[in-house]
Amino acid sequence: MPKYLEHTPLGSTRQLRRWHRARILQAIRAEAGISRLKLARKLGLSPSAVTEVVAELLNEGLLTERPLPPTGQGRPSVALEVEEKRHLALAWEIDVDRMAVALLNLKGEVRARVVLPPAPMQLDEALALLQQHTAPLLAGVRVLSAGLALPGLLEPAQGHLTLAPNLGWADLPLLERFQEALRSLGLVGIPAVVENEANAAAYGLYALGGLALEHCVYLNLGVGVGGGVVVERKVYHGARFHAGEVGHIPLDPEGPPCRCGKRGCAEAFLSYRRWQEDPSPARLQEMAERLAQLSAMVLATLDPERIVLGGPLIEATGEALLEAVQARLPRYALAVHDPAQITVSPLGREAALLGVGALAADVFIEQMSYEEA
Repeated sequence: MPKYLEHTPLGSTRQLRRWHRARILQAIRAEAGISRLKLARKLGLSPSAVTEVVAELLNEGLLTERPLPPTGQGRPSVALEVEEKRHLALAWEIDVDRMAVALLNLKGEVRARVVLPPAPMQLDEALALLQQHTAPLLAGVRVLSAGLALPGLLEPAQGHLTLAPNLGWADLPLLERFQEALRSLGLVGIPAVVENEANAAAYGLYALGGLALEHCVYLNLGVGVGGGVVVERKVYHGARFHAGEVGHIPLDPEGPPCRCGKRGCAEAFLSYRRWQEDPSPARLQEMAERLAQLSAMVLATLDPERIVLGGPLIEATGEALLEAVQARLPRYALAVHDPAQITVSPLGREAALLGVGALAADVFIEQMSYEEA
């Protein structure tokens, strides 16, 4: 359960009730088919309190119920589940090689998905295209929250995009523009969140990827190289919100030029574009050497349980690149680090899109915990 739901909040009875609503919904998300009685025991609440809150959530359409098979004498229990088809989180992805739209339920299951061409030159044009392809998906749907992921340096709380070099964008009020686009779709007043694509993908690994990791690093190998850092089940943004920018760690000062103006950055060696220029065994081995070097630095600095690889380069090279990196890791890493700590993302190319959808769904639960019902 998220940390903001683990400790009883200080405040009024109303605040405590909102917190219980969020805890109950989150617990049912985590354990589909749970009964009211088991839910009360799990959360340490009275059965009457659980029954009252569940009735509210059923009335709002956020939950459904079905009878459980009888187990003997007495009244049969009823299984509680989150509603799966109508109450959804909206996810948008903007990237250099594609854009995408998805609608996910609170269990993280995709109910609709559209993949679009690469992002146009201007942010407003990209948002207009995403709006256009989202509108037909909204009939009969209640959008609970929305998230937008893109590759760039941004401050999620303020929603300010400092720089997205591969998109050619800088100094933009991203969250404000995103909310304007949502309002144009009639989605007014819903929670909205913006996040760096690698951070979103890292979050998705925990929320949807079946990786029960307290600490991990996701490396997105695409047009650029981005990193998402998860510490104690939360995305770590750093003091200036720029944590995870591993693509600009210099690996060789005499190496190829990088878009940032330096030479020999990890991104200059490991971009998908570079692979497309020469998809040869020799290029794969060279990339494996550099990725092993970068991975050793990440392991020594952050000590994650796992480094998870994803993005277009991994989609193109798959197990061949992974195995070559694992074979080379001992050359650079400390003896305490195991090559098996480097793995491929189970979410594939969809990691950022699904991750920002999962993040949006969790933001909805978090807001429920402190806002009026």
